[in-house]
Amino acid sequence: MAHHPTVSRTCAMPLFDLLLELPNHLVLASAFGFMALLLVGGIVRAEASGALGAMIRMVGSAGLTVAFGITLVQLGGAFVGVPLLAGVAMAAQASAPVLRGGETRVPLGEDGHYWVDASVNGTSQRFLIDTGATYTTLSSEVAQEAMVEPNAAAGRVNLHTANGDTPAKMAQIDNLEVGSIHAADMTTIIAPAIGTTNVLGMNFLSSLEGWRVEGKVMILTPKGSDQL
Repeated sequence: MAHHPTVSRTCAMPLFDLLLELPNHLVLASAFGFMALLLVGGIVRAEASGALGAMIRMVGSAGLTVAFGITLVQLGGAFVGVPLLAGVAMAAQASAPVLRGGETRVPLGEDGHYWVDASVNGTSQRFLIDTGATYTTLSSEVAQEAMVEPNAAAGRVNLHTANGDTPAKMAQIDNLEVGSIHAADMTTIIAPAIGTTNVLGMNFLSSLEGWRVEGKVMILTPKGSDQL
């Protein structure tokens, strides 16, 4: 499994939120557009009108400065570690956990990942277990289906994914069940950018008595379980 750096989250002011929400490709395209204006302004100043060329270059320079500033704001945003989900297809079948001696055993999927069916507030959902994810993460659709509401007091966070940076919201799962494991008030992130993929992250794994991988099986041990 891929490992990713753990980073902090911060509450964002309205303007900061707006800048974080700007798509990376839009900011990049704007930067190239303003660079083109600088080039055109130079040609106009040399071949036609010095005043007009200087004005065009001024607009291009100002726009390029703004685009660069937005990029710095986005890079300075609070990042929350999430798995690099590009290329992970939800078509992969979730493995039914096998209960043994109080432990939950999850076999390795054919795609090389550990998938498991879990219950979120009573609704059955499919999850990718990822030791590189800081937080458990839900797609917007699953959060709505399971009635998991964003925590307005927690503010927004900025997710760093393989496809760029995107805003997300913190929330709490009232009841999360994975095999023999029952977790209450589990902190989660609602992230539109992950599509239909849900993730069990390290905040879930660290709530267990322990977890380990033996061969091609991940073994999850709940607290207070009786091992055979």
